[in-house]
Amino acid sequence: MMDVKDPGYIRIKRELFRHLKVSSDAYKDTYLLRRIRARMRKLGITSYTEYYRRIKADKNELDELLLTVAINVTEFFRDPVVWKTLEKKVLPELVKYKREIHSSSIKIWSAACSTGQEPYSIAMTLYETLGENLGGFRVSILATDIDREALSVAMKGEYPVDVIEKQVPRSMIPKYFTRVSEERYRVSPKVKRLVNFRQFNLFSTTYPKGFDIIFIRNVLIYIKRDAQEEIFAKLYDSLEDHGYLVLGKTETILGNAAKMFKLHDLVARIYRKNLEVKKHGKGFGGG
Repeated sequence: MMDVKDPGYIRIKRELFRHLKVSSDAYKDTYLLRRIRARMRKLGITSYTEYYRRIKADKNELDELLLTVAINVTEFFRDPVVWKTLEKKVLPELVKYKREIHSSSIKIWSAACSTGQEPYSIAMTLYETLGENLGGFRVSILATDIDREALSVAMKGEYPVDVIEKQVPRSMIPKYFTRVSEERYRVSPKVKRLVNFRQFNLFSTTYPKGFDIIFIRNVLIYIKRDAQEEIFAKLYDSLEDHGYLVLGKTETILGNAAKMFKLHDLVARIYRKNLEVKKHGKGFGGG
């Protein structure tokens, strides 16, 4: 791939990583080139060097490129098997464990939540599984993304009618949404109150901690393996010992990180923390 050696491309990449605050070459070149070329086509620019000059001179274009790279396509209840497994297997196991240890809180993290469909799907699934009073649990869902614009859409919680009617099971729409206009539905307050949105960069050195379940779906596929391993090491520390890690359906844990998690459900791509790692004090890098 000749493009990766192009001096203009190398400069664009350096600028991008500086603003994303990523120290290493974290993203795959195939992915970055595709995103950069999409922006260049839109502007009618044919050379990487010319595009580099453009992002140096125009802060708005640099922001556009950052959003293009950070974008995470999302939908409500993406991959139905995940939600079925969460409802029938993971949540009942978690509730049983919580009752045994007399804990009344459930903490979930939706990492790379984009425009909010995933965390809202989690909240609705909790109501469906635990009932109107959430089984007496205090539930908190942290939803993070690097993209401020996506987060502002998520916080508003309004989505086009055709999106809701296509993606959300029909019986759930009147329970969890209000029709606010011809074109839009709004997520109901009881769903919204469970979710706390916050800007967060997955390449940060410090991660929030204490989660029972972490969703990080369809984002790691764009990131290089060594950067993935660092992220997995930090996710390991973010999960409680009994915690679950939910990946996208085409994603697997590779390299050293594979020793840190045990596969819990192959079809739904759900893992558990491997406590043997902790016991033997093995280090796996990470910040």
